[in-house]
Amino acid sequence: MVAVTVAAAERVRGLVTLDVTEDVEQPDGTVARQTRSAPFDIIDTTNIANTLQILRSQYGKVGEVLYAICRKQAEDKKISRDEFLDGLRGDAIEAGVKAIEEELVDFFPSRLRKMVGLLASRMDDMAAQLTAKAEAGLEAVTLESLLEQSGTPSTKLPASSESTPENGPSETSSLLATPA
Repeated sequence: MVAVTVAAAERVRGLVTLDVTEDVEQPDGTVARQTRSAPFDIIDTTNIANTLQILRSQYGKVGEVLYAICRKQAEDKKISRDEFLDGLRGDAIEAGVKAIEEELVDFFPSRLRKMVGLLASRMDDMAAQLTAKAEAGLEAVTLESLLEQSGTPSTKLPASSESTPENGPSETSSLLATPA
């Protein structure tokens, strides 16, 4: 059972980290990009759009979040973290994402619940539109166009037999003398 509570969110914060890349000013005045690990706070309303995006795109993190939320249940059934994560793939991941999102919406007080639900709904709409466009684009792709884009020579046969040499020596080839 997936239930987002304050205790579950604290388990997620303690067990799941995100790589955060940010610009950091250096002592010499330059700015460098640095990556650091940060706890994943799934109930931080200032980052809820980012949380939803992570849940929709980083399936490894989804598994970690689900394990953190369900940790006590897994331990009670003597299921290790690896065994739990090994059970997640395909439709199970999708069901897990949906359960976490629904729980997140329900977690927040009513003044925020509508906003978070609307954000998740709009992200669903956008994802459906992008997926439909990507699928239409892929359906239109031909093997020939992929080969052209990759720079690989075409495997297409010449259009007419005029450009195909006949078997045997051509006008420009030399005949080899064979001993009689």
